[in-house]
Parts: sequence; structure tokens; C-alpha cells
Amino acid sequence: MGFGTSATEIIFFVGSVLVALSISGVLGITSVHLASGIQDKGNIIKNGFDTDFAIINDPDNIPVSAGYYVFYIKNTGYNNFYFNYDTVSVIIDGILIGPSNLSFSSADGVSLKRSEVGEILVNSTLSSGYHTLKVVVYNGINRQMIFQV
Repeated sequence: MGFGTSATEIIFFVGSVLVALSISGVLGITSVHLASGIQDKGNIIKNGFDTDFAIINDPDNIPVSAGYYVFYIKNTGYNNFYFNYDTVSVIIDGILIGPSNLSFSSADGVSLKRSEVGEILVNSTLSSGYHTLKVVVYNGINRQMIFQV
């Protein structure tokens, strides 16, 4: 009879060790997934800081050059980015401006370097009044400006 009690205690001990190991395994896996998610989110935020820009026009005085509205874009991020129709989208009043009505100008003609100002030239007929310009770069970072013509 003494052996039966010892066997029962050993079985309960082994069972409790297995339960504890299972719980610690689940917690370990959860911790790894949580850490991975935090790292992924950190990388997304880092990319947002690395690529950033500002629309620096005076919203009440948009220049016009040879029939094109001129919008000034300043690269305020750390990364250079290609400055062309393939990487930058321009939306005015909710309408995407096509490549035939856009022209991009930067110092090297290819990319917008850190702290550099480039020009987006938009060939569009806008009525007098207020309009909304939205510029979206390749990774989804976007800026918006309400302007008057």
C-alpha cells in the first residue's frame, strides 16, 4: 500500500511538471510573437521617419508657370526617393492626375535628396476657389494641402 501512495505522488509530480512545461512553452512562444510584432511595427515607424516630405507652398498664392500649377515638395526625411510619376501620385480634389498632366523637377532630375526641394508641375484647369492637393509617395506616406486659386 505504501508503494501505491508513492506512485500516485510521482504521477502527480510528473503531471504537474508537464503542465508547468506546457504553460512555459506557450508563454515563451507568445513572448516571441509579441517581440516580433513590436519589431515589425518599429520598422514601419522607422520607414515613416526615414521617408518624409512636406508641401511648402503658400496655399493662398500657388505659382503658375507656362500654364502649369507649381507645387514645391521638400524632402524632410533621411532617405532620398525617386521623384517621378512611378513613385509619386498627385490627387487634386479627389481626382488622380495622370502622367500626361504632370511633370517633376529636381536638382538631379531623378530623385529628391534629403532637404532638397523639388517641383511638381500640374497641367490642370481649376476653377476659382479652394481645392485640395494630396501627394502620396511610393510607401504610402502622404501629405495634404488646401489651396486657393
